[in-house]
Amino acid sequence: MSSLIMEQVYFPELLAPLLRTLIELSSPPWIPSSPSGTAEDDLIVIISYKIRSLAKETPFWSAFGLWFTFQPVLVKAKCLTEPGTEPSWQRFRPSSDGSTFVFVARRRIQSYVWNIPPNDRDLLDGVGAWGDDTRKGDDTFETLLLMTIHEEGEA
Repeated sequence: MSSLIMEQVYFPELLAPLLRTLIELSSPPWIPSSPSGTAEDDLIVIISYKIRSLAKETPFWSAFGLWFTFQPVLVKAKCLTEPGTEPSWQRFRPSSDGSTFVFVARRRIQSYVWNIPPNDRDLLDGVGAWGDDTRKGDDTFETLLLMTIHEEGEA
């Protein structure tokens, strides 16, 4: 299994180049092709993200979700309250403030034949994804973000 590990990007103007780099590095010739002619789907991308400005950063996640499937890294936390209680799965939190996410992503198999737009704005607007030139986005990030709201009050 191959993996790309990406750190956080601090400048919103670098988000489109980051997405372009992830797409390019997860495409042939950087990863091997299978006998069926498609790139191997065992490449994983591990990406860390700290919320700084959702308004500026959400377009990246909306476009990223078109090209990649992704989910948060989960850990099974030991329950400290009652002995014998089954540990529960929780989102991995590398920082105590809860605003950092770690995701594991895989390239969408069908995306290997999509055209990657040369314009950064078009790339972040979803042009080329799903094989057409319409503007579109993915809501995986927003869904994951909403699913963490109940965790804010938890210890």
